Amino acid sequence: MMKRLCALLCLSAALALPFSSLASGTWRTLAKGTYDDLSASVSDYTGTVTVTLLGDCTLGGEEKSVNRSSGFVQHIAQYGYEYPFRHLKKLTAGDDLTIANLEGVLTDRKLKKEKKTYNFSGPTAFTEILTAAEIECVTLANNHTGDYGDAGLHDTRAALEEAGVAWFDRDNAALWESPEGVRIGVVGVFYSLYGRHLTAFQKQVRTLRELGCAAVICVMHSGEEHTLTVDRHQKQIVECAVKEGVDLAVGHHPHVVQGFELVDGMPVVYSLGNCAFGGALHVKDTDSLVLQAELRLEEGRLVSTALHFYPITVTTDEAVNNYCPAFLTGAGASRVLEKMKKSTGYELPPFDREEGAVVEVPARN
Repeated sequence: MMKRLCALLCLSAALALPFSSLASGTWRTLAKGTYDDLSASVSDYTGTVTVTLLGDCTLGGEEKSVNRSSGFVQHIAQYGYEYPFRHLKKLTAGDDLTIANLEGVLTDRKLKKEKKTYNFSGPTAFTEILTAAEIECVTLANNHTGDYGDAGLHDTRAALEEAGVAWFDRDNAALWESPEGVRIGVVGVFYSLYGRHLTAFQKQVRTLRELGCAAVICVMHSGEEHTLTVDRHQKQIVECAVKEGVDLAVGHHPHVVQGFELVDGMPVVYSLGNCAFGGALHVKDTDSLVLQAELRLEEGRLVSTALHFYPITVTTDEAVNNYCPAFLTGAGASRVLEKMKKSTGYELPPFDREEGAVVEVPARN
């Protein structure tokens, strides 16, 4: 089956970084030496850029689950690459860019596992899942991209580049440029920001600003698992992001939703929870969240952000994880928003089936 999946990958058109243009606009991963030709560029565009952010996505699972009929790999073999995100595509296909947390390794080699509790991997052909869902960029700043050492990380980056999917991590930022010349930057943080990682973060944000980004988004993978309580590492990251003038901070890693708040005017969503999560046959908490941010620009300057909160369930099968997240409405949606309120004390506006729960945030001065 692995060979069949790999063969299917070869049928898709391959695009190589540093450029990627699966949706409108162009992505560039700002790895060392790949953006020396970039100069500052500020657009005079007036309009909206829509960004969708997804939580923990594991495209594969543990080695012991590869041949299980209930595992992620066999679900893809049976239902196809479009299966995991088919319900969410009304958001991911209609936005300007989608960013997901890719939590695991993509490789076709038999690599040595790192000594840890869970090691997640899938074949490189699973990049087709991302492109089918119109997910144009992923963060690798998390605790599972190293599950198979440097070799696994190398294979993952190479597979993404071959498929034309942009990536960023805690050492390399990414930049998106629209056909109108609008630039949006993203930076990734894993666990906390101290020492060289703080210095790298500061340099990335400042570089993105110098290159003319109208907005910079911080995607953080941090916090204590399976709790609504925001911990000190998350707060420390947010404090650093505020000081550097970041426009939006969004997190994951706790595997549950956590709340929203404004910190010195910067909107923060501490945890989106899981999304298409192949790492577990049974998920402890199926409530999760998709965030869509409408960045409103006037003459190239960010003036406000409309945040749309969409509660989701990570599985449409109550008995087992079927790796197919779907939107919640009614009591289910209310339950997710209540968990968010319990986490940070911020009560979101009433939920709307089409628009989600919407918060309007003016840009920071």
